Amino acid sequence: MADDRDPRFVPIKVQDGFVVMPDRWKVDFWASMGELSRFFIEIKENARLMGMKCPRCGSVYFWPRSWCHDCYVDTKWVEMSGKGKVTVFGQVEVSLNDIQKEVPFIQGGVHLEGARYATPIGIKKVAFENLYTGMPVRAEFLPPGERTGRIRDFYFVPDE
Repeated sequence: MADDRDPRFVPIKVQDGFVVMPDRWKVDFWASMGELSRFFIEIKENARLMGMKCPRCGSVYFWPRSWCHDCYVDTKWVEMSGKGKVTVFGQVEVSLNDIQKEVPFIQGGVHLEGARYATPIGIKKVAFENLYTGMPVRAEFLPPGERTGRIRDFYFVPDE
């Protein structure tokens, strides 16, 4: 926001008949992962990546989805190999939040073996200039005592 004043004390504006007001939100909340909780538990406790497979068409979803987007039937858990190929990548030079503090870092798309779609995820242990589309990669996990059951507990590294 260009105006650095506390938004609670900035007057509202009327634009095209609508009230427009500056605001700044900080929201702390707990979110239940419901039936997809197993995905995070497997990461934390077993250093294992799980996807979900449609029993009708065979599509495998990673990130897991509880129902098939084509068949609209419930999916079943399957273990992923943790191997894949880089589909796209970029180097991020600025940290936009408190979660990713190390900059620069590489964010990429990885298409896991057997999965329907590529997954956006971190890529480490390779120089940006050495990355290429189609590079084989494998999942690597933080040590057991450092895993928290979150997406950042694993990343991909070259598998050459």
